[in-house]
Amino acid sequence: MIKNLKQTIAQEARLEDVVQKYAELHRGSKSGKTLMCSCPFHKDDEKSFKIKVTDQTYECDVCKEAGDVVRLTQLLVGCNEGEALRLLVDWFHIPIDENGLEYLARKSKRKKEKEKSMFTAKHREKEFNMLLNSFTSNSCSSPLLAYAHQYLELGVAADILPDTYEQISGCKLFPVRDDSGSLQGFLKYVPEEKEEEEGFCIPADLRETNLLGLYQAIEAIKRCGFAYLVWNSKDLMIMHAAGFTNTVACCGPELTYRHIESLLKQTNQVVFMYPDEISKQVRATKAAARLSHLSVTPYRFPLPRKGLSSLYYKMEPARFEYFIRQSTRLNYLDAVNVRLIARLEEITKQLASVQVLEEKLQLRSELIQVRNKVDKLTGLLDRNWDYLYRYFG
Repeated sequence: MIKNLKQTIAQEARLEDVVQKYAELHRGSKSGKTLMCSCPFHKDDEKSFKIKVTDQTYECDVCKEAGDVVRLTQLLVGCNEGEALRLLVDWFHIPIDENGLEYLARKSKRKKEKEKSMFTAKHREKEFNMLLNSFTSNSCSSPLLAYAHQYLELGVAADILPDTYEQISGCKLFPVRDDSGSLQGFLKYVPEEKEEEEGFCIPADLRETNLLGLYQAIEAIKRCGFAYLVWNSKDLMIMHAAGFTNTVACCGPELTYRHIESLLKQTNQVVFMYPDEISKQVRATKAAARLSHLSVTPYRFPLPRKGLSSLYYKMEPARFEYFIRQSTRLNYLDAVNVRLIARLEEITKQLASVQVLEEKLQLRSELIQVRNKVDKLTGLLDRNWDYLYRYFG
């Protein structure tokens, strides 16, 4: 029965109409009997995906993926044959009697649990690459968005997408890759005027496992020896555009241990930047504790309440770059000074309890050295912070 149903549905469902949900079609011949487009299953700038309209079959010249409308629906949606047939019946309003519909329902239900995880794992990357290939640079005309389009892969999703992804159609999206470059999902870019909204991720657990921009930042992190960590995609774009390509961003509101484990593969020093407001300070405190717990040295970098964008648009590029570099240096020295002050307190406590004269002399000698360093650093920091905020604040 499934063969007869498949033949009936395949005759009614047009292959080119399904492909148009995912990609823009072009004529491959004057007669129009061959259509072509970018292959939805890999990065393709040559329009290697060919459709034979008469035969209702397709084949990619590069990856050699081939089949009919049912096979294509299976691959694009990530389902078994029964579910693909049901989808085509719904999409093209194909008249099927009740017995046929019941049979399809049983067929898809029987295979669904068995095939779902295997099929999704096997084809999810192809599906994501299909979405990425549909990206355009529309609405990326501002210098910042244009930069993000070129270097961080920001793009605008197609207006027409499968039902699974219809809520992100026409949205600006960042592809999120792991440290090997494998496409893991997408993060929705939220304009500054809509900061209260949350970005949309595919899949749902992406926020807790991946860092936006990590793949693009790996070489710079290794070169610099540390990473900047920001809290949103807007700050990530600003830092990269200003030349700080060793910057990554959280895909969610919190820095998780899995984020830190990803960072640890590249560096054990992180400068995390956060706006000077209570909610962000709480996040920063949690982040510092988690970083320290996993033996990562954290350096705090407080920002104005409105974040990096208020500085970026206020200053010329050269001044902004100088401000970030100098502030990074001073924040590093601040952290060193804090550790020295903590050591000073330890020595003072030890002096109160030590009875042996020789040990007391050693501690007093160290106390003088540490105190001199603290005094010197404190003076240096006061002068430089005062200069920065007087001329750049």
